[in-house]
Amino acid sequence: MDDDARKLWNDARAVVRDAVGANGDETNDDDVDAMMEKAFGWRGQGYWRNTKVREVPTAADVTARVAFLESIGVTTRASECDLAKIVKKQPEILACDVEQLTAATEHIEKNYFMKRDTRNFVKYVVRVPQALGNNLDCAGEGKACLGECNRCWARC
Repeated sequence: MDDDARKLWNDARAVVRDAVGANGDETNDDDVDAMMEKAFGWRGQGYWRNTKVREVPTAADVTARVAFLESIGVTTRASECDLAKIVKKQPEILACDVEQLTAATEHIEKNYFMKRDTRNFVKYVVRVPQALGNNLDCAGEGKACLGECNRCWARC
C-alpha cells in the first residue's frame, strides 16, 4: 500500500474502531485491520467473489455505512454493542454501499414484516447480519440457483 492509501486506511480504521468499540470493548488495531481486510477484499473472497479486491476504503464511506446502520436502530436502546456484534460477525457489511443496505432493509421490512428501528428488527439483524448484504433471490425471481448463496435471500 502506498502512503496515500495507508492514510485512507488508517482514517477508515479509526471510524471502525470507534464504531465497534462504542460499548467499551477493547478493540485493537490488529482486530480492526482483520475486519477491514475481510470487508474490503484483502483477505478471502468467499463473500465478494472477486467483486471487491483490495479496495481501500475512505473514512467518509465507512462513516456513511455506520450512520445508516445507526439510522435503522442497531445502536439504540439499552445495548450499544449491537453494531459491534454485527460488524464482528459480518464485517463485509462495512463495504456494502448504502443503496445496497437500504434495499436489503426494505426487503426485510416487506418480506419479513418487521419495521426498522424496532426490537425484533434489530434482533434479526444481529442474528443474521449477512441479510443486510443480500442482493439476490434466485427462487423469488424464478431463476435456477446462480450458485452465489453467500448473497442470496434463500439463506435467511
